[in-house]
Amino acid sequence: MIERDSDQIGTKLFYLLGMSRSDKIGQVGRFKERARRWDWNGHAFLLVTQKDEYVALRIMSTEVADSGARSRVPDAVLMERARKNVVRSPNGDVLITDIPMVNQGPKGYCVPATWERVLRYMGISADMYVLAMVGQTGVGGGTTTTAIAQGAANAVTDSGRKIEHISAKPDVSSLSRYIDRGLPIMWSMSSSAQFNERANRRKSLREAMDDPYRWRVFLADERRRLGPLKFDTGRRHTCMIIGYNKVTDEIAVSDSWGPQAAVRWISTEEAKQVDGGSFTVIGF
Repeated sequence: MIERDSDQIGTKLFYLLGMSRSDKIGQVGRFKERARRWDWNGHAFLLVTQKDEYVALRIMSTEVADSGARSRVPDAVLMERARKNVVRSPNGDVLITDIPMVNQGPKGYCVPATWERVLRYMGISADMYVLAMVGQTGVGGGTTTTAIAQGAANAVTDSGRKIEHISAKPDVSSLSRYIDRGLPIMWSMSSSAQFNERANRRKSLREAMDDPYRWRVFLADERRRLGPLKFDTGRRHTCMIIGYNKVTDEIAVSDSWGPQAAVRWISTEEAKQVDGGSFTVIGF
């Protein structure tokens, strides 16, 4: 199916833009993709096919393509952009917006997908399938954040950014200093069925929340009624922490499962119960 789709896309581009030429792009873990390239009107169309892995059509400016798909956003520009992405609501919510959504897909690439989202947000070209190959992720996941970090180190460094494994806890005081700067935090945790049922149930209820003090009382009552969350070792997962609320003592998490999972909230007490102990940011 991958080869068939590649042939079909290549044929369409041939009839539109003529003959292609060979090129290489990317610098993740010193891995470069071989591509068929067509240039048109200042844009490069690069058709990449990795046997048994993926087919991708990457479209970028010819300038970026000529650099091997490596670009560098000035620190001052990115810092200002990140700062403006932090939105503060009257109910006390502080949330990072404009983070790209990448669905981890049928292969269950939660770690590579989360890294792609953060890298792209920080102005670094990335693709979860390339990250998965570099990190030797198998179908169903199984990549550690350390393996991905090692693979992405060159791309991050070339872009003037740095990978930071931070010492933190899933509470507002530890995480707010990063959120306030517009820096999403990659978090390893246990995404159990119990956790997701609770987070999903609260999502619609919380959207109507305008009194944070009443909501905090509701959360305390519900935790007493439902009991603590259990850490399910079979459901290890990586997501992002993208917000907090000091009054309700909650953090906002974002999963790579599509728009419906872009923002969900959980109390810090429950977050500690499913905490995997690993926090990573891409900083300046």
